[in-house]
Amino acid sequence: MEGLVWIISFSFEQEREAFAALEQAGLRPLVWPAAERPEAGEAELIAAYEALPEKPVAIVMGADVPITDRFLVRTEGLRVISLNCAGYDHVDMEACARHGVALVNVPRRNFDAVADLAWGLILALMRNIAKGDANIRAGHWAAGIERSMAVSGKTLGIVGMGAIGQAVARRAMGFDMRLVARSGSRREDLRERFGLEFLDDEAFFSQADIIVLCCPDAPETHHLINGKTLAMMKPTAVLVNPSRGGLVDTPALIRALRKGVIAGAALDVYETEPLLESELFGLDNVLLTPHIGGLADKQIHDVAVQSAENCVSVLAGRTDHIKLLVGE
Repeated sequence: MEGLVWIISFSFEQEREAFAALEQAGLRPLVWPAAERPEAGEAELIAAYEALPEKPVAIVMGADVPITDRFLVRTEGLRVISLNCAGYDHVDMEACARHGVALVNVPRRNFDAVADLAWGLILALMRNIAKGDANIRAGHWAAGIERSMAVSGKTLGIVGMGAIGQAVARRAMGFDMRLVARSGSRREDLRERFGLEFLDDEAFFSQADIIVLCCPDAPETHHLINGKTLAMMKPTAVLVNPSRGGLVDTPALIRALRKGVIAGAALDVYETEPLLESELFGLDNVLLTPHIGGLADKQIHDVAVQSAENCVSVLAGRTDHIKLLVGE
């Protein structure tokens, strides 16, 4: 096996063992460094591709840049896109199919890391941890910091009861919380395992004290958080999004945070990434992190190695053990 593999993933760049898996198969990895693509979109991707010394047989990438039809139409000889992540809503799957490019991801490997971050965001937001740290460093002690909100005993609403949602629910059980989910994700086994209640949207959004988004950005969930659903929420409620930026109508959320429609939000993902300027920056009831949900040490390593191994397997035609998103 031979050919160039183009690497477009900051977390992959750090994992020597993942590179070794490609090299041992006879492939030659070439990195597009993260430092050179801070705001890369379709145009930058196309320009960087056309500047390559030779055209790759495969791309290993995270969620760093979008893969569109306008890009894929230029990629003669590209056989595989191996995602160094679970999410794939940044890839035009229909275009991959049209151009004969196989697409594979790494599902269910970093869900614990994302759930850990979700809980970190919940606690930091509700207990004013970031504000407290900033205050004490500025020599102000607790001046100007209002009372924080208790977490234990609250109603936690989870949107999406897949691997991440279930991991969030497991962690909630130690906080003596009432757990609710939207009726669309009804699963009786989860009702018994977590004491979960399934509610219609009006009840779900109006009763939850904390709402955590744990679902993909699909047509039925895109802008699930919008002016209508925000208006259903309690004025004391908070929103936490460690999943996908497209789940939230950002202007609607900004208006709700400004007007006190909800008490606060903690976001790790955004409709436009990287988020280098935003009206969110001027709000003191929002906590922001730079899409680090899956970036925990063990998970980064495991996902990178698996994405490299997936790439090798698909190029070699060994796909019996892999569930391809696109391809046979």
